[in-house]
Amino acid sequence: MDEQRATREAQMLDAVSPAYRVTLLRRFTLLALGTTIVVGVLFGALTARMVENFALRREARGVADRVLDLTASRVALQSLQGAPGAAGGEFERTMRDLSAKNGIVQVTAWDHRGEILYVSDGPAVHDPFPASTAGLALNGQLHWRLVSKARGERPPVPMLDTLIPVIASGNPEPVAFLKVVSDLSDLSPALARVIWSVQISVVLGVLMLYAALFTIVRRASGDLDRSESALRWAFVGIIRSLVNALDARDMATAHHSSRVAENAVTIARTMGLPEHAVHEVQAAAFLHDVGKIGISDDLLTKEGPLTPREREIMERHTAYGHAILEPVAIADAIKLAVRHSHERWDGRGYPDGLAGEAIPLAARIIAVADAYEALTSDRPYRAARSSEDALQEIARSAEGQFDPKVVDAALRMWNQAARARMGERMRGSLEQSSTAG
Repeated sequence: MDEQRATREAQMLDAVSPAYRVTLLRRFTLLALGTTIVVGVLFGALTARMVENFALRREARGVADRVLDLTASRVALQSLQGAPGAAGGEFERTMRDLSAKNGIVQVTAWDHRGEILYVSDGPAVHDPFPASTAGLALNGQLHWRLVSKARGERPPVPMLDTLIPVIASGNPEPVAFLKVVSDLSDLSPALARVIWSVQISVVLGVLMLYAALFTIVRRASGDLDRSESALRWAFVGIIRSLVNALDARDMATAHHSSRVAENAVTIARTMGLPEHAVHEVQAAAFLHDVGKIGISDDLLTKEGPLTPREREIMERHTAYGHAILEPVAIADAIKLAVRHSHERWDGRGYPDGLAGEAIPLAARIIAVADAYEALTSDRPYRAARSSEDALQEIARSAEGQFDPKVVDAALRMWNQAARARMGERMRGSLEQSSTAG
């Protein structure tokens, strides 16, 4: 029996540090994993974009080098000064040779005035004058962009649109520029594979970093959990020692707190309280008389009624209990329930004279459970009363001393328990009768 009671007390005191709290490791896992995924995807996309730009820049530079190698020695300034659409013969032959090169789809030439000098496949199909970027080309800068164009009935293919400044022999400054559209069908799959590989590598690298950090935090969290568990069980041992010391000083009320806690838990569950609130009621009920450690032995063990002065001293035990628990890292609801466990529904209780709903619900539940346990236990100054008498007394005190809702739940709970005990006795009688027959 003592072993079962010790087990229940340990479970009650476990509520001091409830299991539903979110640990440091769980918070880190959720926050860091989400951050890692977002950062990995963004950084992977940024890195892939840089790789793509680098590859396209090299491709554009290669196209420009090939074009300039072909045109530098063959295009004279005079060939760029003819009427629009009627460039010199050498220039036109050069452009046709350029258009025939592998991978070049279209070549268009403009002079510095924005007039077409040449288009490889006819003026009707060329793109409009690139006014926004023409100035860059005429200032000697290379410009490129990735585009997609339809080719017959096939899906659009990726192409590189490159603006190349043209420097004619005899003039150091660009006097025209070419728009060269080259096919990237061969380069695009390789580039896509490189980009995909870069994105995967970056994401995996970030995840590996996360895994390393997670391992470090998990170990640290394990150390913290072990330290917290050791501190919590040290606290459990201290509180149990205090309660045991109280039981040893007042043998008439030994194990009183455990029985109050059992009844309080049943009432709380009958009222439909959530499990974490039941845990708080359980812990507070077990600790509700811990303040009596500050009351003198002669007062605790006195036979007969207390004098007004003695009663005043005895009533300080709830405040003492609250003071004992105040520096302890437990829920404030537990501390307040201990402090207000002897308040009355009508406001005439102690220590603060709270009334009605102002009294914490856990304290109202403990008050009813405490009264029932006190009425049904022997005291030095009176004998224990029957369960039926105790229930009647508690029912009469509803709306005066106790919360009517808590009393209603307690009566339903104890009546159900009484019916269950009666049923067990009847079954036992029937079994004995059948055995005797």
